[in-house]
Amino acid sequence: MRRWSYVLWFLSFVLPLLSQAAFAEVQRFRLDANESQITAKVNDPFGNVVNGALRVRQGEARGDLDRLAETGAVSLVIDADSYNSNIGLRNQDVQEYYLEVKQYPVIRFDSTAVQKSERPQSPKEPFQITLKGRLELHGVQKEVIVPLRLLYQADKIIAQGSFRFSLEEFKISVPRLLFLKSGNQVDVDFRIVGERQP
Repeated sequence: MRRWSYVLWFLSFVLPLLSQAAFAEVQRFRLDANESQITAKVNDPFGNVVNGALRVRQGEARGDLDRLAETGAVSLVIDADSYNSNIGLRNQDVQEYYLEVKQYPVIRFDSTAVQKSERPQSPKEPFQITLKGRLELHGVQKEVIVPLRLLYQADKIIAQGSFRFSLEEFKISVPRLLFLKSGNQVDVDFRIVGERQP
């Protein structure tokens, strides 16, 4: 009798753990280029903020929501020649002389670690996540820290956040107009949408 009691206790303890492991899975999301938005903001020589939009070419996010620190990862490929500030001549200058898109046609981001992951109190609230990643821009790779909010839905994720970098650290010339220089700091805002894959 004591032996059966021990067996039942053992099963009641182990089976839930096995069940959780069986149902835990790494989910994959293909990023939707049409719904995703990336905006780079920099001050022009007169101190006005210039907003330039960039288009995501492709990307993927993956992870197990219960183990994001161990399994979470994201990769993005952005078309450098998609830069659009709604002024044609400025777009051409940025693409040709600063981003040098013929030589460096894409911008890449690959996460290397999930530094922070806070689960929301309710399904309607976002995860609070901080990614460490490698940004490749203008032929230069640098580590960046990206805080974001991740809203998880049944078949979709929406990630929103911002981060900052300087033009000089990516060996991009700071634009000038006569004796005036544009800002060196670039603020990037993003809204990335991903569709779950089977």
